[in-house]
Amino acid sequence: MKNIYNKVKHIAVCIFLVAAVSSCDNEIKDIGGAEQNYNTVYGLLQANSNLTTFTKAIALAGLEATLNTSDDYTYFVPNNTAFDAYLVANGYVNDLGYPDINLVPVEYLKQLVLSHVVKGVKKRVGKLTGVEADYLETGEYATMANTVNPDLYLLGINVTDGVLKVNGSDKAAPGLDYYGTNGFVDVLDNVIELTPPAPVISTLSQVLASPGDVITITGQNFVKVKSVKFGSTSAAITVVSKTEIKATVPADFDSYALIVVETDFGVSAPSGIGLKYLLYEDSLKGSGWGWDAQPEFQSTENVSRGTYSIKKVALPWNGLYMGSSVILNSGDYQFLKMSIFPTESTKIMVTVNNDRNDSSKGTTVTLEPGKWNNISIPISSLHPDLLPEGKFDNVFIQEFSNISLTPGSVFYIDDVGFL
Repeated sequence: MKNIYNKVKHIAVCIFLVAAVSSCDNEIKDIGGAEQNYNTVYGLLQANSNLTTFTKAIALAGLEATLNTSDDYTYFVPNNTAFDAYLVANGYVNDLGYPDINLVPVEYLKQLVLSHVVKGVKKRVGKLTGVEADYLETGEYATMANTVNPDLYLLGINVTDGVLKVNGSDKAAPGLDYYGTNGFVDVLDNVIELTPPAPVISTLSQVLASPGDVITITGQNFVKVKSVKFGSTSAAITVVSKTEIKATVPADFDSYALIVVETDFGVSAPSGIGLKYLLYEDSLKGSGWGWDAQPEFQSTENVSRGTYSIKKVALPWNGLYMGSSVILNSGDYQFLKMSIFPTESTKIMVTVNNDRNDSSKGTTVTLEPGKWNNISIPISSLHPDLLPEGKFDNVFIQEFSNISLTPGSVFYIDDVGFL
Protein backbone atom coordinates (compact mmCIF):
# COMPACT_ATOMS: atom_id res chain seq x y z
CA MET A 1 0.00 0.00 0.00
CA LYS A 2 2.85 2.32 0.89
CA ASN A 3 4.49 1.65 -2.51
CA ILE A 4 1.26 2.62 -4.34
CA TYR A 5 1.06 5.84 -2.32
CA ASN A 6 4.67 6.71 -3.17
CA LYS A 7 4.06 6.12 -6.87
CA VAL A 8 0.93 8.31 -6.86
CA LYS A 9 2.85 10.97 -5.01
CA HIS A 10 5.71 10.78 -7.54
CA ILE A 11 3.29 11.17 -10.48
CA ALA A 12 1.64 14.13 -8.83
CA VAL A 13 4.99 15.83 -8.31
CA CYS A 14 5.92 15.28 -11.94
CA ILE A 15 2.61 16.75 -13.12
CA PHE A 16 3.20 19.75 -10.88
CA LEU A 17 6.72 20.29 -12.25
CA VAL A 18 5.56 20.08 -15.87
CA ALA A 19 2.79 22.58 -15.16
CA ALA A 20 5.23 24.88 -13.39
CA VAL A 21 7.74 24.69 -16.24
CA SER A 22 5.05 25.43 -18.85
CA SER A 23 3.81 28.36 -16.81
CA CYS A 24 7.30 29.81 -16.39
CA ASP A 25 8.04 29.38 -20.11
CA ASN A 26 5.38 31.94 -20.94
CA GLU A 27 7.34 34.48 -18.93
CA ILE A 28 10.67 33.79 -20.66
CA LYS A 29 9.80 34.52 -24.26
CA ASP A 30 13.32 35.60 -25.19
CA ILE A 31 14.32 31.94 -25.11
CA GLY A 32 11.19 30.29 -26.48
CA GLY A 33 10.08 26.70 -26.67
CA ALA A 34 7.35 24.39 -25.50
CA GLU A 35 9.29 23.27 -22.43
CA GLN A 36 11.95 25.08 -20.42
CA ASN A 37 14.82 23.20 -18.82
CA TYR A 38 16.33 25.16 -15.97
CA ASN A 39 19.86 24.01 -16.58
CA THR A 40 22.79 25.65 -18.33
CA VAL A 41 23.40 24.57 -21.90
CA TYR A 42 26.64 22.93 -20.75
CA GLY A 43 24.65 21.03 -18.15
CA LEU A 44 22.32 19.79 -20.87
CA LEU A 45 25.29 18.33 -22.73
CA GLN A 46 26.46 16.52 -19.61
CA ALA A 47 22.97 15.16 -18.90
CA ASN A 48 22.22 13.91 -22.42
CA SER A 49 23.13 10.23 -22.78
CA ASN A 50 23.08 10.52 -26.59
CA LEU A 51 25.92 13.09 -26.61
CA THR A 52 28.49 11.38 -24.41
CA THR A 53 31.16 11.08 -27.12
CA PHE A 54 31.09 14.85 -27.63
CA THR A 55 31.21 15.57 -23.90
CA LYS A 56 34.16 13.21 -23.56
CA ALA A 57 35.87 15.12 -26.38
CA ILE A 58 35.37 18.33 -24.38
CA ALA A 59 37.09 16.76 -21.39
CA LEU A 60 39.98 15.26 -23.37
CA ALA A 61 40.57 18.61 -25.09
CA GLY A 62 40.67 20.38 -21.73
CA LEU A 63 37.79 22.69 -22.62
CA GLU A 64 35.50 22.26 -19.60
CA ALA A 65 36.42 25.59 -18.03
CA THR A 66 36.22 27.31 -21.44
CA LEU A 67 32.67 26.12 -22.16
CA ASN A 68 31.12 25.80 -18.71
CA THR A 69 30.41 29.52 -18.27
CA SER A 70 27.37 31.75 -18.00
CA ASP A 71 27.87 33.15 -21.52
CA ASP A 72 25.27 32.45 -24.22
CA TYR A 73 26.01 29.50 -26.51
CA THR A 74 24.55 27.70 -29.51
CA TYR A 75 25.90 24.18 -29.89
CA PHE A 76 25.69 21.98 -32.98
CA VAL A 77 26.49 18.55 -31.59
CA PRO A 78 26.83 15.22 -33.40
CA ASN A 79 25.08 12.38 -31.64
CA ASN A 80 27.07 9.38 -30.46
CA THR A 81 26.35 7.34 -33.58
CA ALA A 82 27.54 10.10 -35.88
CA PHE A 83 30.66 10.86 -33.84
CA ASP A 84 31.61 7.20 -33.56
CA ALA A 85 31.18 6.78 -37.34
CA TYR A 86 33.47 9.76 -37.86
CA LEU A 87 36.13 8.21 -35.62
CA VAL A 88 36.00 4.93 -37.52
CA ALA A 89 36.12 6.66 -40.92
CA ASN A 90 39.25 8.57 -39.86
CA GLY A 91 41.06 5.56 -38.38
CA TYR A 92 40.65 6.39 -34.69
CA VAL A 93 39.93 2.81 -33.62
CA ASN A 94 41.44 0.57 -30.96
CA ASP A 95 42.98 -2.86 -31.48
CA LEU A 96 39.53 -4.45 -31.59
CA GLY A 97 38.36 -2.05 -34.28
CA TYR A 98 36.07 0.00 -32.03
CA PRO A 99 36.02 3.82 -32.16
CA ASP A 100 38.28 5.39 -29.56
CA ILE A 101 38.24 9.15 -29.11
CA ASN A 102 41.32 8.91 -26.88
CA LEU A 103 43.36 8.37 -30.06
CA VAL A 104 42.53 11.79 -31.54
CA PRO A 105 45.40 14.29 -31.10
CA VAL A 106 44.49 16.83 -28.42
CA GLU A 107 45.05 19.95 -30.53
CA TYR A 108 42.94 18.59 -33.36
CA LEU A 109 40.25 17.47 -30.91
CA LYS A 110 40.18 20.97 -29.45
CA GLN A 111 39.66 22.48 -32.90
CA LEU A 112 37.00 19.88 -33.68
CA VAL A 113 35.01 20.63 -30.53
CA LEU A 114 35.18 24.41 -30.92
CA SER A 115 34.05 24.10 -34.56
CA HIS A 116 30.67 23.04 -33.17
CA VAL A 117 30.15 26.00 -30.83
CA VAL A 118 28.99 29.56 -31.51
CA LYS A 119 29.53 31.76 -28.48
CA GLY A 120 27.58 34.89 -27.60
CA VAL A 121 24.23 33.86 -29.09
CA LYS A 122 21.46 31.45 -28.18
CA LYS A 123 19.56 30.53 -31.32
CA ARG A 124 16.93 27.90 -31.94
CA VAL A 125 15.45 26.48 -35.15
CA GLY A 126 11.70 25.93 -34.88
CA LYS A 127 9.66 29.12 -34.81
CA LEU A 128 6.76 29.09 -32.37
CA THR A 129 3.61 31.19 -32.74
CA GLY A 130 3.51 34.05 -30.28
CA VAL A 131 7.01 33.37 -28.96
CA GLU A 132 9.75 35.92 -29.38
CA ALA A 133 13.13 34.24 -29.69
CA ASP A 134 16.48 34.51 -31.42
CA TYR A 135 16.12 32.12 -34.36
CA LEU A 136 18.75 30.56 -36.58
CA GLU A 137 18.76 31.98 -40.08
CA THR A 138 20.54 30.84 -43.23
CA GLY A 139 24.08 32.21 -43.40
CA GLU A 140 27.65 31.80 -42.18
CA TYR A 141 28.55 31.88 -38.51
CA ALA A 142 31.93 32.28 -36.82
CA THR A 143 32.58 29.50 -34.32
CA MET A 144 34.94 29.47 -31.37
CA ALA A 145 37.38 27.58 -33.61
CA ASN A 146 37.42 30.49 -36.07
CA THR A 147 38.49 32.78 -33.25
CA VAL A 148 41.49 30.54 -32.55
CA ASN A 149 42.33 29.90 -36.22
CA PRO A 150 40.95 32.45 -38.74
CA ASP A 151 42.07 30.25 -41.66
CA LEU A 152 39.27 27.80 -40.93
CA TYR A 153 36.03 27.91 -42.87
CA LEU A 154 33.00 29.57 -41.33
CA LEU A 155 30.09 27.42 -40.22
CA GLY A 156 27.51 27.17 -43.00
CA ILE A 157 23.89 27.21 -41.79
CA ASN A 158 20.78 26.63 -43.89
CA VAL A 159 17.30 26.81 -42.40
CA THR A 160 14.46 26.14 -44.81
CA ASP A 161 10.88 25.44 -43.72
CA GLY A 162 12.06 24.67 -40.20
CA VAL A 163 14.68 22.15 -41.35
CA LEU A 164 18.24 22.81 -40.24
CA LYS A 165 21.18 21.90 -42.47
CA VAL A 166 24.64 22.47 -41.02
CA ASN A 167 27.55 21.83 -43.37
CA GLY A 168 25.64 19.03 -45.03
CA SER A 169 23.91 17.59 -41.96
CA ASP A 170 20.10 17.43 -41.88
CA LYS A 171 18.08 17.65 -38.67
CA ALA A 172 14.32 17.32 -38.54
CA ALA A 173 13.06 20.47 -36.81
CA PRO A 174 11.25 22.42 -35.31
CA GLY A 175 11.08 21.69 -31.63
CA LEU A 176 13.85 19.11 -31.50
CA ASP A 177 16.59 21.41 -30.22
CA TYR A 178 17.47 21.23 -26.53
CA TYR A 179 17.70 24.46 -24.63
CA GLY A 180 18.89 25.69 -21.28
CA THR A 181 19.02 28.99 -19.50
CA ASN A 182 21.89 30.28 -21.65
CA GLY A 183 21.57 28.58 -25.01
CA PHE A 184 20.55 25.76 -27.30
CA VAL A 185 21.92 22.38 -28.36
CA ASP A 186 21.09 21.38 -31.95
CA VAL A 187 21.72 17.67 -32.44
CA LEU A 188 23.25 16.70 -35.79
CA ASP A 189 23.84 13.48 -37.65
CA ASN A 190 27.42 14.18 -38.70
CA VAL A 191 30.61 15.79 -37.47
CA ILE A 192 31.44 19.31 -38.64
CA GLU A 193 34.89 19.91 -40.06
CA LEU A 194 35.86 23.51 -40.81
CA THR A 195 39.32 22.58 -42.03
CA PRO A 196 39.73 23.76 -45.64
CA PRO A 197 39.75 20.94 -48.18
CA ALA A 198 42.54 20.50 -50.71
CA PRO A 199 43.10 23.47 -53.05
CA VAL A 200 41.40 23.60 -56.44
CA ILE A 201 42.68 25.38 -59.55
CA SER A 202 39.84 26.79 -61.66
CA THR A 203 41.54 28.98 -64.27
CA LEU A 204 44.89 30.42 -65.32
CA SER A 205 45.16 33.99 -66.57
CA GLN A 206 46.93 32.81 -69.72
CA VAL A 207 47.14 29.52 -71.54
CA LEU A 208 50.68 30.09 -72.77
CA ALA A 209 53.59 31.55 -70.89
CA SER A 210 57.25 32.48 -71.01
CA PRO A 211 59.86 32.42 -68.23
CA GLY A 212 59.43 35.46 -66.01
CA ASP A 213 55.73 35.97 -66.83
CA VAL A 214 53.52 36.56 -63.81
CA ILE A 215 50.32 34.56 -64.14
CA THR A 216 47.23 34.65 -61.97
CA ILE A 217 45.89 31.35 -60.65
CA THR A 218 42.28 31.47 -59.53
CA GLY A 219 40.50 28.74 -57.62
CA GLN A 220 39.49 27.80 -54.11
CA ASN A 221 40.97 26.88 -50.75
CA PHE A 222 44.28 28.72 -51.15
CA VAL A 223 44.87 28.62 -47.39
CA LYS A 224 48.36 28.22 -45.90
CA VAL A 225 49.89 27.73 -49.34
CA LYS A 226 53.20 25.89 -49.18
CA SER A 227 54.19 25.97 -52.85
CA VAL A 228 53.15 26.35 -56.48
CA LYS A 229 55.06 24.05 -58.79
CA PHE A 230 55.51 24.08 -62.56
CA GLY A 231 56.35 20.44 -63.03
CA SER A 232 58.98 19.79 -60.38
CA THR A 233 60.11 23.43 -60.13
CA SER A 234 58.78 25.69 -57.38
CA ALA A 235 57.72 29.15 -58.50
CA ALA A 236 57.95 32.47 -56.69
CA ILE A 237 54.42 33.26 -55.49
CA THR A 238 52.27 35.87 -53.83
CA VAL A 239 49.07 34.62 -52.22
CA VAL A 240 46.53 37.37 -52.86
CA SER A 241 43.54 35.69 -51.24
CA LYS A 242 41.92 32.32 -50.63
CA THR A 243 40.89 32.33 -54.31
CA GLU A 244 43.87 33.95 -56.05
CA ILE A 245 47.63 33.38 -56.34
CA LYS A 246 50.15 35.23 -58.50
CA ALA A 247 53.03 33.03 -59.65
CA THR A 248 56.17 33.82 -61.66
CA VAL A 249 56.89 31.32 -64.43
CA PRO A 250 60.24 29.63 -63.59
CA ALA A 251 63.35 30.20 -65.69
CA ASP A 252 63.52 26.54 -66.78
CA PHE A 253 59.97 26.61 -68.22
CA ASP A 254 60.07 25.29 -71.78
CA SER A 255 56.69 25.28 -73.48
CA TYR A 256 54.47 23.18 -71.24
CA ALA A 257 54.08 22.30 -67.58
CA LEU A 258 51.57 20.91 -65.13
CA ILE A 259 50.87 23.38 -62.33
CA VAL A 260 49.89 22.21 -58.84
CA VAL A 261 49.15 24.19 -55.68
CA GLU A 262 50.12 22.62 -52.37
CA THR A 263 48.76 23.79 -49.02
CA ASP A 264 48.93 22.44 -45.49
CA PHE A 265 45.64 20.70 -46.30
CA GLY A 266 46.41 18.97 -49.59
CA VAL A 267 47.52 19.22 -53.22
CA SER A 268 45.40 20.40 -56.14
CA ALA A 269 44.74 18.44 -59.29
CA PRO A 270 47.22 19.57 -61.97
CA SER A 271 46.33 22.27 -64.48
CA GLY A 272 48.26 22.45 -67.75
CA ILE A 273 49.85 25.62 -69.05
CA GLY A 274 51.54 25.91 -72.40
CA LEU A 275 51.63 23.35 -75.16
CA LYS A 276 53.21 19.94 -75.43
CA TYR A 277 54.19 20.69 -79.01
CA LEU A 278 54.53 24.21 -80.41
CA LEU A 279 54.17 24.31 -84.16
CA TYR A 280 54.61 28.07 -84.25
CA GLU A 281 56.33 30.19 -81.59
CA ASP A 282 58.04 33.19 -83.27
CA SER A 283 59.03 30.79 -86.01
CA LEU A 284 57.47 27.84 -87.78
CA LYS A 285 58.84 24.39 -86.92
CA GLY A 286 58.56 23.19 -90.48
CA SER A 287 57.40 24.76 -93.74
CA GLY A 288 54.45 26.93 -94.69
CA TRP A 289 52.70 28.64 -97.56
CA GLY A 290 49.41 30.30 -98.43
CA TRP A 291 47.12 30.78 -101.37
CA ASP A 292 45.76 33.99 -102.89
CA ALA A 293 48.16 35.92 -100.64
CA GLN A 294 51.33 34.57 -99.09
CA PRO A 295 51.59 34.79 -95.28
CA GLU A 296 54.35 36.67 -93.51
CA PHE A 297 55.65 34.24 -90.90
CA GLN A 298 57.64 36.72 -88.82
CA SER A 299 55.57 39.88 -88.56
CA THR A 300 56.17 42.34 -85.71
CA GLU A 301 52.97 44.36 -86.27
CA ASN A 302 50.79 42.55 -83.73
CA VAL A 303 51.87 39.70 -81.46
CA SER A 304 50.13 37.81 -78.70
CA ARG A 305 53.34 36.64 -77.03
CA GLY A 306 57.00 36.79 -77.89
CA THR A 307 58.44 38.77 -80.81
CA TYR A 308 56.70 37.59 -83.98
CA SER A 309 53.36 36.41 -85.28
CA ILE A 310 52.02 35.21 -88.63
CA LYS A 311 50.34 37.91 -90.70
CA LYS A 312 47.86 36.79 -93.37
CA VAL A 313 45.75 38.97 -95.63
CA ALA A 314 42.16 37.86 -95.15
CA LEU A 315 40.63 37.28 -98.56
CA PRO A 316 37.45 35.20 -98.99
CA TRP A 317 38.20 31.47 -98.89
CA ASN A 318 41.95 31.95 -98.77
CA GLY A 319 44.21 30.58 -96.09
CA LEU A 320 47.51 29.03 -95.18
CA TYR A 321 49.25 25.73 -94.63
CA MET A 322 51.67 24.97 -91.77
CA GLY A 323 53.67 21.78 -92.03
CA SER A 324 55.39 20.23 -89.04
CA SER A 325 58.98 19.00 -89.22
CA VAL A 326 57.93 15.95 -87.17
CA ILE A 327 55.04 13.53 -87.50
CA LEU A 328 52.51 13.85 -84.68
CA ASN A 329 50.24 11.20 -83.18
CA SER A 330 46.67 12.39 -82.54
CA GLY A 331 46.43 10.06 -79.55
CA ASP A 332 49.10 12.08 -77.74
CA TYR A 333 47.07 15.28 -77.69
CA GLN A 334 43.67 16.51 -76.64
CA PHE A 335 43.50 20.00 -78.15
CA LEU A 336 44.78 22.14 -80.99
CA LYS A 337 45.38 25.64 -79.60
CA MET A 338 46.17 28.93 -81.25
CA SER A 339 45.68 32.68 -80.86
CA ILE A 340 44.16 34.65 -83.76
CA PHE A 341 43.58 38.40 -84.07
CA PRO A 342 41.24 39.32 -87.00
CA THR A 343 40.77 42.95 -87.96
CA GLU A 344 37.14 42.24 -88.82
CA SER A 345 34.56 39.60 -87.98
CA THR A 346 35.12 36.39 -89.86
CA LYS A 347 34.97 32.63 -89.64
CA ILE A 348 37.77 30.14 -90.23
CA MET A 349 37.86 26.45 -90.98
CA VAL A 350 40.64 24.34 -89.44
CA THR A 351 41.76 20.88 -90.50
CA VAL A 352 44.78 18.63 -89.99
CA ASN A 353 46.24 16.52 -92.82
CA ASN A 354 43.30 17.42 -95.03
CA ASP A 355 43.05 19.84 -97.89
CA ARG A 356 40.96 23.00 -97.77
CA ASN A 357 37.29 23.60 -98.63
CA ASP A 358 35.92 20.60 -96.72
CA SER A 359 34.55 21.42 -93.25
CA SER A 360 33.38 17.82 -92.81
CA LYS A 361 37.03 16.97 -92.23
CA GLY A 362 37.64 19.75 -89.74
CA THR A 363 35.79 22.36 -87.71
CA THR A 364 34.78 26.00 -88.07
CA VAL A 365 35.37 28.80 -85.57
CA THR A 366 33.83 32.29 -85.53
CA LEU A 367 36.30 35.03 -84.59
CA GLU A 368 35.68 38.30 -82.78
CA PRO A 369 37.39 41.27 -84.44
CA GLY A 370 39.91 43.58 -82.81
CA LYS A 371 41.10 41.16 -80.13
CA TRP A 372 43.16 38.05 -79.68
CA ASN A 373 40.91 35.00 -79.83
CA ASN A 374 42.40 32.15 -77.80
CA ILE A 375 41.09 29.07 -79.58
CA SER A 376 41.03 25.56 -78.16
CA ILE A 377 39.77 22.91 -80.60
CA PRO A 378 39.32 19.31 -79.38
CA ILE A 379 41.32 16.85 -81.45
CA SER A 380 38.10 14.86 -81.80
CA SER A 381 36.62 17.79 -83.78
CA LEU A 382 39.45 17.43 -86.29
CA HIS A 383 38.31 13.89 -87.12
CA PRO A 384 41.39 11.85 -86.20
CA ASP A 385 39.49 8.80 -87.46
CA LEU A 386 40.21 10.07 -90.99
CA LEU A 387 43.96 10.22 -90.41
CA PRO A 388 46.13 7.32 -91.57
CA GLU A 389 47.07 5.47 -88.38
CA GLY A 390 46.04 8.59 -86.46
CA LYS A 391 49.14 10.49 -87.58
CA PHE A 392 49.44 13.98 -89.05
CA ASP A 393 52.06 16.60 -89.82
CA ASN A 394 50.21 19.72 -90.96
CA VAL A 395 47.48 22.23 -90.15
CA PHE A 396 45.25 24.13 -92.62
CA ILE A 397 43.54 27.39 -91.70
CA GLN A 398 41.07 28.80 -94.24
CA GLU A 399 38.86 31.91 -94.27
CA PHE A 400 35.35 30.45 -94.31
CA SER A 401 32.82 33.25 -93.83
CA ASN A 402 31.60 33.38 -97.43
CA ILE A 403 31.30 37.17 -97.28
CA SER A 404 33.17 40.02 -98.93
CA LEU A 405 35.87 41.25 -96.60
CA THR A 406 37.12 44.82 -96.44
CA PRO A 407 40.23 45.35 -98.58
CA GLY A 408 43.26 45.29 -96.34
CA SER A 409 41.59 43.03 -93.78
CA VAL A 410 44.12 40.75 -92.11
CA PHE A 411 44.41 38.26 -89.33
CA TYR A 412 47.41 37.56 -87.14
CA ILE A 413 48.15 34.06 -85.84
CA ASP A 414 50.38 33.25 -82.87
CA ASP A 415 51.32 30.32 -80.63
CA VAL A 416 49.97 27.41 -82.65
CA GLY A 417 50.40 24.02 -81.05
CA PHE A 418 48.97 20.95 -79.41
CA LEU A 419 48.11 20.12 -75.80
